[in-house]
Amino acid sequence: MMIVKVKSKEHAFTIPVPYTVLHMGSGILTSNFIHRILKDWLNKFDGESDGHLNRKHDFDSDSSRFGIELVVSILQSRSTKQAIRQLIKELQRYKGTVLVDVKAKDGTEVLIKL
Repeated sequence: MMIVKVKSKEHAFTIPVPYTVLHMGSGILTSNFIHRILKDWLNKFDGESDGHLNRKHDFDSDSSRFGIELVVSILQSRSTKQAIRQLIKELQRYKGTVLVDVKAKDGTEVLIKL
Protein backbone atom coordinates (compact mmCIF):
# COMPACT_ATOMS: atom_id res chain seq x y z
CA MET A 1 0.00 0.00 0.00
CA MET A 2 1.28 3.44 -0.90
CA ILE A 3 0.84 6.13 1.76
CA VAL A 4 0.51 9.80 0.80
CA LYS A 5 0.80 12.27 3.68
CA VAL A 6 0.15 15.98 3.24
CA LYS A 7 0.62 18.40 6.10
CA SER A 8 0.09 22.16 6.03
CA LYS A 9 -0.34 24.77 8.74
CA GLU A 10 -4.12 24.34 8.76
CA HIS A 11 -4.63 20.69 7.82
CA ALA A 12 -2.92 17.33 7.81
CA PHE A 13 -4.22 14.21 6.16
CA THR A 14 -3.06 10.78 5.09
CA ILE A 15 -4.30 8.95 2.01
CA PRO A 16 -3.67 5.21 1.78
CA VAL A 17 -3.54 4.04 -1.84
CA PRO A 18 -3.83 0.26 -2.26
CA TYR A 19 -1.96 -1.31 -5.15
CA THR A 20 -5.27 -2.57 -6.56
CA VAL A 21 -6.28 1.08 -7.06
CA LEU A 22 -3.00 1.67 -8.93
CA HIS A 23 -3.71 -1.38 -11.11
CA MET A 24 -7.23 -0.13 -11.87
CA GLY A 25 -5.97 3.40 -12.55
CA SER A 26 -3.34 2.17 -14.97
CA GLY A 27 -5.94 0.00 -16.70
CA ILE A 28 -8.25 2.98 -17.08
CA LEU A 29 -5.50 5.29 -18.35
CA THR A 30 -4.36 2.79 -20.95
CA SER A 31 -7.86 1.80 -22.11
CA ASN A 32 -9.02 2.48 -25.65
CA PHE A 33 -12.19 4.09 -24.30
CA ILE A 34 -10.25 6.87 -22.54
CA HIS A 35 -8.06 7.39 -25.62
CA ARG A 36 -11.18 7.82 -27.75
CA ILE A 37 -12.64 10.34 -25.27
CA LEU A 38 -9.42 12.36 -25.19
CA LYS A 39 -9.13 12.39 -28.99
CA ASP A 40 -12.77 13.49 -29.34
CA TRP A 41 -12.20 16.21 -26.74
CA LEU A 42 -9.11 17.45 -28.60
CA ASN A 43 -10.97 17.48 -31.92
CA LYS A 44 -13.92 19.31 -30.36
CA PHE A 45 -11.76 22.15 -29.10
CA ASP A 46 -9.55 22.21 -32.20
CA GLY A 47 -11.99 24.36 -34.18
CA GLU A 48 -12.67 26.77 -31.33
CA SER A 49 -10.11 29.54 -31.61
CA ASP A 50 -10.72 33.14 -30.69
CA GLY A 51 -9.08 35.85 -32.78
CA HIS A 52 -8.90 38.17 -29.76
CA LEU A 53 -6.40 36.04 -27.91
CA ASN A 54 -2.80 37.16 -27.71
CA ARG A 55 0.08 35.15 -29.13
CA LYS A 56 1.29 33.93 -25.74
CA HIS A 57 -2.08 32.35 -24.98
CA ASP A 58 -2.19 30.73 -28.43
CA PHE A 59 1.26 29.26 -27.85
CA ASP A 60 0.25 27.92 -24.44
CA SER A 61 -2.87 26.27 -25.83
CA ASP A 62 -0.92 24.75 -28.74
CA SER A 63 1.77 23.41 -26.44
CA SER A 64 -0.77 21.96 -24.00
CA ARG A 65 -2.60 20.31 -26.92
CA PHE A 66 0.68 18.86 -28.14
CA GLY A 67 1.41 17.58 -24.62
CA ILE A 68 -1.98 15.86 -24.37
CA GLU A 69 -1.53 14.29 -27.81
CA LEU A 70 1.92 13.06 -26.81
CA VAL A 71 0.62 11.49 -23.59
CA VAL A 72 -2.23 9.78 -25.46
CA SER A 73 0.15 8.37 -28.07
CA ILE A 74 2.50 7.07 -25.37
CA LEU A 75 -0.34 5.48 -23.38
CA GLN A 76 -1.66 3.72 -26.49
CA SER A 77 1.48 1.64 -26.85
CA ARG A 78 1.23 -1.98 -25.69
CA SER A 79 4.76 -1.80 -24.30
CA THR A 80 3.72 1.15 -22.12
CA LYS A 81 0.87 -0.89 -20.65
CA GLN A 82 3.27 -3.73 -19.86
CA ALA A 83 5.85 -1.33 -18.39
CA ILE A 84 3.28 0.26 -16.06
CA ARG A 85 2.14 -3.17 -14.85
CA GLN A 86 5.75 -4.20 -14.24
CA LEU A 87 6.44 -0.93 -12.39
CA ILE A 88 3.54 -1.52 -10.01
CA LYS A 89 4.76 -5.09 -9.36
CA GLU A 90 8.23 -3.77 -8.55
CA LEU A 91 6.83 -1.08 -6.24
CA GLN A 92 5.15 -3.81 -4.21
CA ARG A 93 8.55 -5.41 -3.55
CA TYR A 94 10.06 -2.30 -1.94
CA LYS A 95 7.76 -1.62 1.02
CA GLY A 96 8.87 1.21 3.28
CA THR A 97 10.77 3.10 0.58
CA VAL A 98 10.24 6.87 0.61
CA LEU A 99 9.55 8.15 -2.92
CA VAL A 100 8.90 11.82 -2.13
CA ASP A 101 9.73 13.87 0.97
CA VAL A 102 9.28 17.58 0.28
CA LYS A 103 9.03 20.54 2.63
CA ALA A 104 8.02 23.88 1.12
CA LYS A 105 8.95 27.32 2.44
CA ASP A 106 5.37 27.92 3.57
CA GLY A 107 5.49 24.88 5.87
CA THR A 108 3.65 22.42 3.63
CA GLU A 109 5.05 18.90 3.72
CA VAL A 110 4.39 16.01 1.34
CA LEU A 111 5.55 12.44 1.98
CA ILE A 112 4.91 9.51 -0.35
CA LYS A 113 5.99 6.16 1.04
CA LEU A 114 5.56 2.62 -0.21
